Amino acid sequence: MALLPASQAGFAGKSCRIMPLGGASEFKLPIFPTNTNAAQTASVTYGKGSTDGNGYRGTLYNLLLADGNDVDMVGSQKGGNMSDPDNEGYNGLIITEIDAKGNTAMPIYQPNIVAIVAGTNDMKRDIDVADAPNRLKNLIQDVLDASSETVVVVSTLHPNADPPSEERILAFNAALPDLVQSFVDAGKPVILVDSHAVIAVGDLVDGTHPNDAGYARMGKAFYDGIQEAYKRGWIFDIQ
Repeated sequence: MALLPASQAGFAGKSCRIMPLGGASEFKLPIFPTNTNAAQTASVTYGKGSTDGNGYRGTLYNLLLADGNDVDMVGSQKGGNMSDPDNEGYNGLIITEIDAKGNTAMPIYQPNIVAIVAGTNDMKRDIDVADAPNRLKNLIQDVLDASSETVVVVSTLHPNADPPSEERILAFNAALPDLVQSFVDAGKPVILVDSHAVIAVGDLVDGTHPNDAGYARMGKAFYDGIQEAYKRGWIFDIQ
């Protein structure tokens, strides 16, 4: 699934207020010294499985900062040892629950970039799988309705070591290009990135959550997606 060029020219001097939004299945690791909430709040967005607790957010933050941008991660949760650990990553939530968290967070944090990973729990728990793409569409629409100056960068789900879960993930991912294109055709700023293509089952520490190398490639995928958004004029000035 070729969604974006392998790399984009970096941009500089932009204010990037990024809200990482998502949830994934629970996986308890030892609590990081700087993260006293890890046992209560965990996800791929939150960074479970990474040795530093930063997940993909650390790589994304560092790449954008290295380009000379002003980067502010926002959200009510704090995870990892990075200098800006804010996020909206929650343990165990399905798409509709993530949607509700986003509805609460958008007016508070007013991001101009929302990075979404949602659907892992739905696939793992076999919850209304057929309607999952439509529920993700509703989530994206709610973010866009909350702000006309926010770009959504949404990711496919990365692989899972459980064969039935992976089968459901593949079906879910296959629906995303047309889903995202429907927004683009309507003039809406939505970008699709492909974490499934850059993470292998061998990169999973527990069959579900990526290791450091997997998260780094996921962060680069989100970075490339933001570069594409910039090329399309979708990194809006923060008011």
